[in-house]
Amino acid sequence: MAIINYAAREMTAKIVYYGPGLSGKTTSIQYIHSKINPDNKGKLVSLATETDRTLFFDFFPVDFGKIGGFRVKFNFYTVPGQVFYNTTRKLVLKGADGVVFVADSQNGMQEQNKESLENLHENLRLHGFDPETMPFVIQYNKRDMPNLMELDDMRSELNLRGVPEFETSATVGTGVMEAMRTICKMVLEDLKAKQQKGSGAISRPAAAKQPAAKVGSAAAAQAAKPAGVSEELRTLDITVDKPKKGGNDSRSVVVPLNVEVGEGVDAANVKVEVKVTYKEGEAKVTLGQIVQDIPKKGFLARLFGG
Repeated sequence: MAIINYAAREMTAKIVYYGPGLSGKTTSIQYIHSKINPDNKGKLVSLATETDRTLFFDFFPVDFGKIGGFRVKFNFYTVPGQVFYNTTRKLVLKGADGVVFVADSQNGMQEQNKESLENLHENLRLHGFDPETMPFVIQYNKRDMPNLMELDDMRSELNLRGVPEFETSATVGTGVMEAMRTICKMVLEDLKAKQQKGSGAISRPAAAKQPAAKVGSAAAAQAAKPAGVSEELRTLDITVDKPKKGGNDSRSVVVPLNVEVGEGVDAANVKVEVKVTYKEGEAKVTLGQIVQDIPKKGFLARLFGG
């Protein structure tokens, strides 16, 4: 489960690479680690046996920078694929926000893939997660090897949810970064949906639902801007009345803002101006301005390119 520190405005999410032994989990995150900007990543820690198989887990953190005022970090883990390390797998899976399942595409490995996937579902349930809703992608790994299973045969038994899937070769990186980008986006979308569900749906202000505020009039005008740049100006007038019977003289007004960026727009600059005028007594004017660039390409594109 993601850790959100509102005081520090920081969020940390956890992604776990799961799959049978020697399917390419460690190789996948080693490749990812090699491609990330050194300024954004921590050291890759691996606990492996003498035969170079993961004994406990592999781990490294990535700082993706700020999104919506929060610093976003991801921790990437792998689990040991061997059956007798199930206790370790359960421990590493605890608190996961998303899972990348790395399946071995070589002939004769489908049973191991299925057993590992069933084990994943079992361990997710033990931690209180629903395998049907957990952010999840599949890597069909080792697609550069000879003697491979047909992709349709693998898909029919491993991807019953119809989640995003990728043909990968972890040794050279084919498809690995795409899978990683996708699971990161799915995790952020899932966290956003959970936040909205927990706080209730955001709606536009309406007089019937906002007894403390009377909505006057709204007018839109198009401002003249240089070629290729447009600015939409919207004004919302709100009158805040004093309570009729008792109550505090201080009132609060909540104005939700919903900005939808259409196709073909590379970036939107959102500017919010607030002007408050006290009509009785001493006149006061407070002007606050919030400016935020919302790029079409998010932090993943800025970090990894493309």
